Amino acid sequence: MRYETSIVFVEKGQKVYDPEISGYRPGEDKKTKTLANVTDLGTSRSVQLFGDIKQGAKVIRLYPSFDVPKHDYIELWDKTWQTVTSKQPLNRHDLIVQEVTVS
Repeated sequence: MRYETSIVFVEKGQKVYDPEISGYRPGEDKKTKTLANVTDLGTSRSVQLFGDIKQGAKVIRLYPSFDVPKHDYIELWDKTWQTVTSKQPLNRHDLIVQEVTVS
């Protein structure tokens, strides 16, 4: 299996109070980069998970030694993706993700 696609796990930063503006501003996002194997989700698995065929759902397979960090979303191919479900077969993490819009 080839791990050749670069992905970024993003955890949104906590809001920080700024006395200069007398309000809160967004904190810095924590980003963790890694390489992964990314493929399309099969039709039978899509029907099992969603009840119908979802276009654009992907399966992300990570290195066996890589622990999935806490994250709010994933950046992949200049798009944002949210984890729908995850599994851990044979010490490897598999994530099923779907494209979302992050504000």
